[in-house]
This record gives sequence, C-alpha cells and structure tokens, in this order.
Amino acid sequence: MTFVPLLVVLASTATAGDVPRSGYFGAGVNLEPLALGPMQAFSGGRAAVGISLQASFQVDLGARWAFRLPLEVGVGGSGDATFSELGLTPGLLYRFRDDAAQRWVPYVGGGLKLGAAGAGRELLGLPLVTTVQSLDLDFDDDDSESDPNFESRLGAFPEVWAGVEWHPNRWFALNLGVAYTYVRVLGTSVHLLHERVGVRFSL
Repeated sequence: MTFVPLLVVLASTATAGDVPRSGYFGAGVNLEPLALGPMQAFSGGRAAVGISLQASFQVDLGARWAFRLPLEVGVGGSGDATFSELGLTPGLLYRFRDDAAQRWVPYVGGGLKLGAAGAGRELLGLPLVTTVQSLDLDFDDDDSESDPNFESRLGAFPEVWAGVEWHPNRWFALNLGVAYTYVRVLGTSVHLLHERVGVRFSL
C-alpha cells in the first residue's frame, strides 16, 4: 500500500506551499560569506585537530528545500599527523521550516565534495618514508620537492550536513552546523568532522 506515504508527502507539500521562501524579500537567495570553526580528522586509530573556513551560496527551491554550494578549506594536525582539504560541495538541504518568521530552523542535507584532500602518513597509520641524501654543496639545486610523508588525492567525496539556523529577523541569520566528510587516501579511510558557525544574509 503506497497511498499513505503519498498522502504524507502531499500534506507536507501543501503545508510548505503556504510558507514563502526565506529572505527579507522572500526571494530565497542566501549568502554566507564566512563560517569558521574547528575540524577533526580521524584515521588509522589516530586523530588530529585543525581549523575549517567556509563561504557558501544557497538558493531556495521552495519553502523547505534549498540548493547549497559551499567552498571550504581546512588544515590542521602536527608533525606528520597532518591533514588538509579544499573543495566545492554542491548539495541539497531540507529545512524543517513551517513559518516565515520561524526563529530556529533545523536542517539536514548532503552533497558531493569536489576537490583535493590529503593526510600525513602518521595520521593514516602508515610507516614514514625516510630518505638518505648525500652531501651536496650545489646550492643552485631545486629543493621544492613535495613532502614524501604527506599523501594527497583529487576526487569526489561524500559529505553530509546537519545543523540549525537562528533567525533574529528575515534578512540575517547565524548558522550553527556540523559536517562529515568521508575520504580514502592510499586505501585508508579518513573521517573529517567540521563544526562551524557562520553569518548569513538573505534576500
């Protein structure tokens, strides 16, 4: 029997249809110029802590659904237990929104992060690479080789979001969110957890 879930969806759509899109003018265009917070990386039984910065653009697809496009960079760790990431993550949000003047708006969502991620071999639980260099007095040599104990890759990585928006009015909000990203580097799983607070302006 599929009519019960269908009725629930139709009822939800009808309720959402009575609520305008977000923003001061109800245009549903949202800009979050800065979100900042700590970031943790877990891999190989080890953990490292760093910082994450994000800027994002969001457009309402209705009263509850929205398309979100964040650009973020994160880096942290110490020694050879380091990590970093840079990515653009197109995705969808569902907001539990029932009123145009609703102050607290919880949301969930996710997307596919397109970019680069890397981790130190110590964080991955892999043996360090040691090199023995002979004495070289030629100071004109190029020493700009990459770190052999840092592994990176380009790709697409799944990411999920959850959080809550605080709206003191219809044009400004604070976004308190968490995000989880899954990455594989050299066949090893890396789990990235972000907690950020962002400022948002809505039209």
